[in-house]
Amino acid sequence: MGQALRHAGLQLLAGLLAWFLVAPLAAPMGWAGLQGLAAFVLAAAWHAPGWVRLLHLFFMPVVVAALSLGLSPWLYLLALVLTFALSRNALLEQVPFYRSSEEAAHRLAALLPESARLLEAGSADARLALLLHGLRPDVTVEACENAWAARLLAQWRWWRAGSPAGVRLSSQNFWAMSWQPYNAVYVFLSPAPMARVWQKFCSEAGPGSLLVSNSFEVPAVEPDARIALSGPLQKELLIWHRPHGAR
Repeated sequence: MGQALRHAGLQLLAGLLAWFLVAPLAAPMGWAGLQGLAAFVLAAAWHAPGWVRLLHLFFMPVVVAALSLGLSPWLYLLALVLTFALSRNALLEQVPFYRSSEEAAHRLAALLPESARLLEAGSADARLALLLHGLRPDVTVEACENAWAARLLAQWRWWRAGSPAGVRLSSQNFWAMSWQPYNAVYVFLSPAPMARVWQKFCSEAGPGSLLVSNSFEVPAVEPDARIALSGPLQKELLIWHRPHGAR
């Protein structure tokens, strides 16, 4: 709730700053554009992640543009419900809807030991889990996603793939699960929860387990290895062993 209030306060402050230059009723789109720029600058000063800054930049211009179309209020409600259903964790835990790349799946497949059990904590539409099954059918993947629209999309993709037994879909909250049974944990979340991910990994993962993070580092904990990726967002896989520093 605290984070939500900070985002709302930032938008309000940006709106007031823009009001000094352009009256909203006189030039709605001009005011909305200035408000978006001010929100972007404030979010950058707050050291918000890049995707959060872009949300602040475009939020008010999109709202004003939509209002100018005169659409039915039910459409706005439907858009809100669908957004929350697909990416509730972006609002509640600062974890956007991310899909791992095919390159990340290939690099991960090469890392895992034979017959490994992998927990994908935050699996979105299960793209990585299904790609990994095709590359390493000996590996069992438990793909956890509790945003219900993403979970339904994952279920549909799993059915289309032939309902592979090596991919298990779960709507459990991975924070409430024990990580002890898994040889490896894969996360593609955001910078915000990485300290908590590390604490849970250290307290629950068994000896010899791996923590693999797509692109996001654990604060103040150097990874044991890095594997470069070629994407603009997905830049590298960061790998930690349990215990930390073991090879």
